[in-house]
This record gives sequence, structure tokens and C-alpha cells, in this order.
Amino acid sequence: MLGATCGIAAAALFGASAPIAKLLLPDARPLVLAALLYSGAALALTVGRAVRTRRRAGGAADPAAAEPRLRAADLPTLAAVAVSGGVLGPVLMLLGLERVSGVAGSLLLNLEAPLTMLVAVALFHEHVGRRGMVAAALIVGGGLALARSAGGAAADPLGALALAGACLAWAVDNNLTQRLSLRDPVAIVQLKAAGAA
Repeated sequence: MLGATCGIAAAALFGASAPIAKLLLPDARPLVLAALLYSGAALALTVGRAVRTRRRAGGAADPAAAEPRLRAADLPTLAAVAVSGGVLGPVLMLLGLERVSGVAGSLLLNLEAPLTMLVAVALFHEHVGRRGMVAAALIVGGGLALARSAGGAAADPLGALALAGACLAWAVDNNLTQRLSLRDPVAIVQLKAAGAA
């Protein structure tokens, strides 16, 4: 139950990120804003990790302490995750949001799920059944129809293309991160955020 709740909360926060980021764009360029966002994430995770370490030193139980550490062999994958998901994805998203409405941008960001499936099948030879393919087609069709009716995507195809590129970058990130899923997730996100910043 906790996992499902966290997943829904993460999706809601990600959905809110596009309209909020669009509000910040008039005051900051996309590259600067992406770097600031990831700097904040890296700082928050560093502080959280320090608090967790201090608690553990004080004798408090810490279930995350049992997570396997990252190894040197994981660093190339982690670097690719930071570049694709931490640099290319956010910058392309912000460039796209400069050109389309926040509503259209939020709807176009739904392309991440089907593109993640496509990358998993095409590059990592994973299997997706007929139901998965139908679901992906419905996500793409619904998102595009809603985005067009919102007026933003139709008004600027370059903005829509930049958002689709962001989703593709995150699709690569998702598939590479899955290869690290047995490692400490806090360490992965902390290093990704720091590297991206």
C-alpha cells in the first residue's frame, strides 16, 4: 500500500512540475532553471542522508542501511542516467514549455510511459504484450488529442517536439535506472542530481 501511495504522490508531483516550471521560465533560462532544480534536489538529499547517518550512529534502526552500495562498475550507467534524465530531459522540457501552454505541456509529458516501453522493447529486448501496446497507443492518442484541443501543441510544433524529446530522454533514464534498481536508491538519485546540476 505504501508503494502505491508513493507512486501516486510521485506522479502528482511530476504532473504539477510542468505548470510550476512554466511560471518560473520568464525569470530564468531553461538551462539555469534545470541546474537550480537539480542543485536543490542534490542539496536536500545530501542533508537527508546526513540526518540518516547521524540517526544510525545514535542507534536508531534504519532499513535503508541494508541497501547495497553503488560500485565503480555502476558509474558509467549512472553517468548516462545523469546526462539523459538529469540534463537533456529537463532542459528539453523547459525549452518546450517556453513554446506551449502549461496544460498542453503537462499532457504531452504523458509520452514518457509509452516511450519508456518502446525503449525497453527496442534497446533492451523486453517483451510487451498486446494489452501493453494498446494501453501505450491510448496514452499517446489521448494525450495528443487533449493537447491539440488545449491549443498549445498545435500552435508550436517545435515546443511539442522538445517535450517529446524530453520524454525520450527520460525513457532512456528509466530503462538505465532499472539496471541499478538493486542499489541504494537515495545514493542513485543524490549522485544523479549532483551530476546533472
